Order: sequence, then structure tokens, then C-alpha cells
Amino acid sequence: MIRSLPFVSIALGSTLLALAPRRAGAQVPPQSEAVNLGGFAFRPSVELRLRGELRRYPVDTGGDVHSSNAVLAEGFGGALPPLLDTGEVVRTQWFFAQRARLGLTVERGPLTGVLTLQDARLWGSDGAIYVGAGEPSLPDTAPHEAYIDLHTRAGRRAFIRLGRQRIAWGDGRLIGANDEALTARSLDGVRAGVQLGNVDVEAMAVILAAPGGAPPEVTGTRKPISAGTGTQLYGLNAIWHIAPLLHVEATALARIAREPRPSWLTPGDTVVLDARISGDQRGFRYALEGAYELGRIATFTTDRPLGAFAAAARAELETALPGRLTFRARGAYATGDDGPLEDGETQRRFDPILPDAQDNHGPMGLYGWSNVIEAGGGVGASPWEALTVAAGYTFVGLASPGGRWVTARLLPVGAAPDNDSRALGHEIDLSLALHPWEPLRIALGYGMFLFGEGAQAIVTRANRAHDGGHPADLQHWVFLQTTLSAP
Repeated sequence: MIRSLPFVSIALGSTLLALAPRRAGAQVPPQSEAVNLGGFAFRPSVELRLRGELRRYPVDTGGDVHSSNAVLAEGFGGALPPLLDTGEVVRTQWFFAQRARLGLTVERGPLTGVLTLQDARLWGSDGAIYVGAGEPSLPDTAPHEAYIDLHTRAGRRAFIRLGRQRIAWGDGRLIGANDEALTARSLDGVRAGVQLGNVDVEAMAVILAAPGGAPPEVTGTRKPISAGTGTQLYGLNAIWHIAPLLHVEATALARIAREPRPSWLTPGDTVVLDARISGDQRGFRYALEGAYELGRIATFTTDRPLGAFAAAARAELETALPGRLTFRARGAYATGDDGPLEDGETQRRFDPILPDAQDNHGPMGLYGWSNVIEAGGGVGASPWEALTVAAGYTFVGLASPGGRWVTARLLPVGAAPDNDSRALGHEIDLSLALHPWEPLRIALGYGMFLFGEGAQAIVTRANRAHDGGHPADLQHWVFLQTTLSAP
């Protein structure tokens, strides 16, 4: 069973959304002052982050434990994988965590090498904390980035990068670095890109699980799994920069999952076709995105066809009013399953692949881009250069009331086939960020989620978020984060 974090780590930047279009070109590490030696340029970097979180009545901790957390996994005659066990109800959960990074970028002409070592761990035992899809388990001491980049000298108009690297396309709804999580996400593979006039084109090939046979200590069985082709993710992304307020982006992803595979995936072939329009000019930023998913997934009896759809929109207006008053709005929709499916019936539950859990949905991380209806907005301001405050509200619903509720970390909260209410609830968020000194950032946030009838039906069915035998009325969440970094 995948272990996935029940608390969603965010920074204030998640609340004050920055909608500027991202280029498809190579991501370059932050630049520090170089030390030149023998024709080489050395650029060191360091980051230390401390974070504490508390959540009252978590919806993805305790209660029912299933055999898999894969978004597309399902058991016989149900919307959830087979049930393994039922734990005690968790009413309050909190933790302190730290993450340290030490990096070095070496440059010489058209060649760049990057190595960033990361150590991420909790204070105390990590037995009750889980990490998300595509992230290493805790404690983690390993390279976060380790790659070689060969590029043109003039403006990096073409590049090829090989090794472990962070990848984020578009708004990160399908492929994101998830940097605000405890361990963040980096992928092993190769990327290549080129700028052709005002068009950026990029391709990638990533290994999620190497080919071969998994040993018994990994599979949990008496015999090793027979050799297979493993799991790979392929992608193609293109952005046409027509005007500051009109950038057209197209993305195609193909995930081939075979044994051995990560525990957060189910065998199958998944293809996603995505289109996005965005812009940024004079304080106005927006993005519109739609994705269609097709392919096939393995079930107990036969392969099931996949056909799912998702759409999202967000906009932000930074005014010239005192305090740089900023208004924003967002909405999203993604199809879901509606309870048990018959043999051969098409699965409509949308799988967001490897999303950035912090930037696109409510900061509490209670829902993801799967079986969801989202509508919300907020306001932010910077009364001083070093201070930013924000507040927001979001309504969250289920596209299919009888289907699965999935968190931003792709954790299944549960499903209630007899549920007839779409309302998951209402989220209210408050946050503050303080930047008193260039290397130091302090962020503080509070969230409250009022459970709707749909949410209460699901947590009751999953034996979670209960208070004295009755489903909780609301969830409280608070975090405090301090980051010290250079450059």
C-alpha cells in the first residue's frame, strides 16, 4: 500500500496564486554568485526548511485501510480497492518536519552539471506520516537533483538533460514538482527542448519503475514477480507565445504501467491529451485548461476502457490600489466513477498523473483534480514589502456523488455508493507570509473545512473523521513554516 502524507504542505505562494505562463524550456536552478576556477563556474546553494502542522479530524488517516491507493485501482464490485483492515479513528494529528538541501551547479561552456543532496525527515518516529505519489518515503537522504545539461550557448535555445530532475509543465496540474511537500518530487529520465521562433517544444521520457522482477521482500509474496517491462512516462509539450495575453499550450502524456510498478499505480495504459490557454499582462493573469484521458486499466477479470475528462480555470487581478490589493477566482471539474462498475464498463474517474498538490486547489489539500466540482476565490494584499496576507473561500463538490473522494495527494478518502449529495463542503483559508530578510521566509496559515452531507456520508462509510461516533462537522488545520536559503 502506498504511504501518502495525510497533511498537505503548502506555503503562502499557494494561496496567492501566480498565473504567469511557464515556458517549456529547461528549468535553470536559482543563480548564485559563481566561483570561477580553471574555466569552470561553480555555484553553490543551500536551503533549510522547518515546518509544523496540526489537523483536527483528518479525512485520510485512520479508519479503513485498502490494498492500494492508486487512483484507478478498484476491487470487485466496488469503487475502492479491497479492504485490508480498519484502524482506530484519529481525531488530532500533528508533526514537525525538516528538510535540508545542499546543491552545486558546475558550468563550462554549453555543459552544466547539477547535484542537489536532500535530507528530509520528521522529528521523532515517521510511522504515522505518509508521502505522496512519486515521492520518496521518509526519512529520505538522497540526491534530489543529479543531471547533466547540454545546451546551446545563445540563450539556451536548445537543450538535452539526462538524470534526476524536477519537471513542471503548465500549471502543474498533470506534471508538477510538488516542492512544498515534505520530500518534493523529482523524476529520473531524459528531456530535450528547442525554441523555434515563438514556439517552445519539449519532450521527456521518465522511468517510474525499472524493468525486471521484484523480489519477495518488495512484493510481500513468497515468490518474486516475474520479469516485466516496468513503468514509464512519456510526454510532449509545446507552447506558442502569440501575445502577452495569449499563450497556447498543448500537452500529450502516455503512462505505460507494467510489473514491476510503483505501489501507487495500477497496471494499464493511460494517455492524456491536454490543452491550455494562458496570459499575463499589467497585473492580469489567467489560465484555462482542459484534458481528456483514455486508455485501459487492469481489473480482476479483464481490462477496462478508460474515458475521463477534466477542466480548470483561474484568474487573478493585481490592482494599483494601496497594498497591491489582488483579487482572484478559480474553478475546476473532473469526472468520476459513480459506484460499482459492470464488466467492460468504461471507467470515468480522472487520474491527474503526477500533479502539484499545492498550487491548484485549496491549501488544505482535501481534494484533487478527480471526481470534483470546485468554485472559489479570494483576496490578497501586501501592505508592506516584507508582508503578504491572503484570505479565500472554496465550495467543493463531487461530480459523481457515489464515486471516490480523492485528496490533492491522490489519497482515496473513501466512497459511499448510496450517497446522493454532491456537497463535500466549504473551505475557508487565511494566510500570512513574512520576508524580513532576503534569505529568510516565514509563513503561517489556518484553514477550516465545513463538512457537507456528501463528505459526512463518505467519512462515515470509511470510519474516519468521527467525534463520539458521529461524523465531524468541520476540520481545523494550521501550519507554521520557516525557510532559510541562499542564494
